[in-house]
Amino acid sequence: MQPAGSHDELVAEAEAVERIEAAHRAHVRAARRYATGLAEEASYLSEEGPRETEAESGDEDGESAAEAATARAASARAVLAWKRVRELEAAGRALAFGRISGAGETSYIGRMSVIDGDLVHLVDWRAAAAMPFYRATPLEPLGVSHRRHLHYTDGRLTDYSDEVFDEETLRSEGNLRGEAALLAALTARTDGRMKAVVATIQAEQDAVIRASERGPLLVQGGPGTGKTVVALHRAAYLLYADRAALAETGVLIVGPSPEFLTYISEVLPSLGESGVVSMTIDQLHPGVRPVPDTSARHAELKGGAAMIKFLSAAVADRQRTPTEPLVAWYGSRRITVATEHLAGFFTRAQRHRTHNAGAGAFRNLILDLLVAEVHEPGFGAATEVRESLRSSRDVRRFMERHWPVLTPEQALNDVFGSPALLRSAARAAGLSDDDRELLARSRTPESELSGRWWQQADVPLLDELHHLLGDVGEAEAVDAEMEHVIADERDVFDLAEIGDGDSNAESDDVDLELDTEFGDVEHYDAWRDGDEEATWR
Repeated sequence: MQPAGSHDELVAEAEAVERIEAAHRAHVRAARRYATGLAEEASYLSEEGPRETEAESGDEDGESAAEAATARAASARAVLAWKRVRELEAAGRALAFGRISGAGETSYIGRMSVIDGDLVHLVDWRAAAAMPFYRATPLEPLGVSHRRHLHYTDGRLTDYSDEVFDEETLRSEGNLRGEAALLAALTARTDGRMKAVVATIQAEQDAVIRASERGPLLVQGGPGTGKTVVALHRAAYLLYADRAALAETGVLIVGPSPEFLTYISEVLPSLGESGVVSMTIDQLHPGVRPVPDTSARHAELKGGAAMIKFLSAAVADRQRTPTEPLVAWYGSRRITVATEHLAGFFTRAQRHRTHNAGAGAFRNLILDLLVAEVHEPGFGAATEVRESLRSSRDVRRFMERHWPVLTPEQALNDVFGSPALLRSAARAAGLSDDDRELLARSRTPESELSGRWWQQADVPLLDELHHLLGDVGEAEAVDAEMEHVIADERDVFDLAEIGDGDSNAESDDVDLELDTEFGDVEHYDAWRDGDEEATWR
């Protein structure tokens, strides 16, 4: 039987919790009214749908275009406002799970902030002001004299437990209860889903959750030590502390299986964070249909850290400094770009972060010079001259040989299917000959690449290549008709292997092998040989 004073203290806490939840409900109602108003405004502005469509189609009515833009902006605001309403409603009841007292002040800590004007009813657990709730100890009280955990049953406050950090509070408080918060969490009923542990985070866990966001953070521990739940709470903390930056990039949670992602699916929404994407490793690269790996050894090799160097070298090998001038034709006029100019352009292009961005920059610098050589003001627009040169076979072949625009699928297909490229990247990564042979596979023809079945261990490699290459769109004005390789039955890589076999394939000079391999682009003229189907991407 509980002492009368203890019961009175529980009633007082229940009243405080009710005040917090009443303020939260008022906040939800206000947010709903605001969202409804924005939705009505957006609906009113969009009533003249046909007129908006006409404005977007390029008519010259500036007023109509402005009205259409205003309607779109209003709709976007309404969507964001309703999203906020859903987040507030998802918080449910039992918002407060603890309180701290010290220096004459008391603060309640909970899942989200509840503020009414200047009155702070509840402090978000991720705020700096809430840190002492998790970090205070008898040796380092951090200004806290009394910490209380609140316990709920079916959303109703039923108990509390206390921790006291100074003797004066211990003497003055007559309604203290034992340290039962962690025990209550450990003995609570479960439903097969991971739960948030925001009310029982320990000091060591809190240090991980609030660690600096600069650089990767590796959390290690044995099975069942709380690694996953701490990582999820860290994601929630970062979304709170650096929301503006993460709004641009988002947060991705990668799990080992769909079952695991289902198991953890309720943690972040219960903490007020719903805008997080979850996927398995197989889903990292969109558009790929992975099949099981051929062997465990195969998967282990592709999953090793050496593959980072391997892929970086494979991309770098596709950026080949020009050693000869570029000769192009504009009508009957022959234009030559000197090697020293090409080398300077190449160096400038290497300053770009991604491979494809550099490819676009390299091509544009070359085109700038070519256009300056042949364009004469008054005899056609410079843009027409540029388009003609950009689509010329000479320029496209030069770019394909020295700095091709690549998708991750093309790059991985090339390096696994070309002995010369594979040998060069493997050496850079320190892989053995056995490793290289294990990675080698027949190169899929360009026309069939979109339907290729990749292995599961290839998906992280494609994801890493996307990081290194960038989007194809980063190569400004990429010609959609330009083929990555000649679309003949025997493409340049196949032809290279024939040439390589005829000219001492055992040569250790990898650069010479690459010259031989890519040199076939120069020696094989599909158009001259009558192959009308040969095209370039």
